Amino acid sequence: MTKRTKILLTILIILLGGVVLAYLFFNQSDLISEEEAKGIVTERYGGTVESVSLDNDKRYFNINLNNAGVLHEVKIDREDSSVEAIENVSDTTKQKENVTEDSQESEETSESEEKNTEQASKQPEEKDKEKASKPKPITLEEAKKIAFDEVGGENVYSTWYEEGEAREYYILQLVDGDDEGALISVNGLTGQIYKVVWLEIDDDDYGDIEQLIYEVNEYSNMSPQRYIEYDEDYLDDYEENEEEEDGDNE
Repeated sequence: MTKRTKILLTILIILLGGVVLAYLFFNQSDLISEEEAKGIVTERYGGTVESVSLDNDKRYFNINLNNAGVLHEVKIDREDSSVEAIENVSDTTKQKENVTEDSQESEETSESEEKNTEQASKQPEEKDKEKASKPKPITLEEAKKIAFDEVGGENVYSTWYEEGEAREYYILQLVDGDDEGALISVNGLTGQIYKVVWLEIDDDDYGDIEQLIYEVNEYSNMSPQRYIEYDEDYLDDYEENEEEEDGDNE
């Protein structure tokens, strides 16, 4: 190769390189910038651009656009500014709503569990309180003690009527060691004394003491007073009146 040929080849290479550089320069200048791409997207779709990235060949912009809580991914061709593709990536509003709903459900579940736990813990406490506040029925010995504290003396006989909360004790006390006695009726639940009936106890009464208590109790029911003097003749008078009425009717 002559010297002239080498010179011509070098000039040709330089010219070709210049053409390539010019092509690249002018071709690159035709591609839209990032700001231009963002402007195209926001002008067309509105919303706010969150991020911008380039494809591997640097021809396309991939733009993440948030519009009213919906996140879109827009692909822009840098050569002709066209939109190659757009797709919804996620709905941040729904995500927030779901998070809020999940949070509310979690809070409601937590509150419900706490209430159930509190109620479960309170139920035994309430039952214990009910048991504690509910009067416990008194025993016969306790009723006898109440009667003794009221009139003193010596216990002659004790009995009761009904069961449970309706139980009522009848305590017969011999007060002065002679024949004076008292029949004390005591509430079997509260220990309250209903009535104290003073009476005489004859030797004959000990043979049918249940009958005596029944008659004294019936007599006391005719009076609203708490302390009563028993009139043992009232049954005789009552029976006589009944006989007279029967005779008149005949």
